[in-house]
Amino acid sequence: MRTLFISAALAALLAACSPPAQRDTDTPQRPSVEACNSVTPDLAQQVRVQEELAVASAAADLRGGRITPGVYDLISARRIGAATGWQGTRAVALEVSEGQGGVVFNLASVGQQGDTDSWTATFTDTPENARLAYTCGRMGEVTADFSASADSLELRLPDGANGSLALSFQRRA
Repeated sequence: MRTLFISAALAALLAACSPPAQRDTDTPQRPSVEACNSVTPDLAQQVRVQEELAVASAAADLRGGRITPGVYDLISARRIGAATGWQGTRAVALEVSEGQGGVVFNLASVGQQGDTDSWTATFTDTPENARLAYTCGRMGEVTADFSASADSLELRLPDGANGSLALSFQRRA
């Protein structure tokens, strides 16, 4: 019995002193955007975020509509006013689904430098206004302007204190 006890103690001591397993440093790490959802942007579809000095279309021109559930890819992005967010190029996917609290938006994005952005929000459209209530990745609620058709979605979201992002999405086939 004593020999069995000593053997077990020696095995436990050796296991505790073993060096940690080596990581393969030659394998590049892909940025993970699964912080809030499992949406995957199409990395081959990078979109340059444009600066817009003048407002091309007023937010009132975004007249709403029925948003079709599915996954959408970003096809155009513009920073309006003093927007402080995205710059450079980005691959962005937006998954739209219907939930009990309203329409659910799951967004995932990867920038050209590997920076990621991921959030989930409940989208509600009332006669007074449309709103996004963030449930993951960001905090609070924001007013959103939008226009939707069967295969496209235009969103204008506040960005910074005095700016907004105008985002155009096309539904994946």
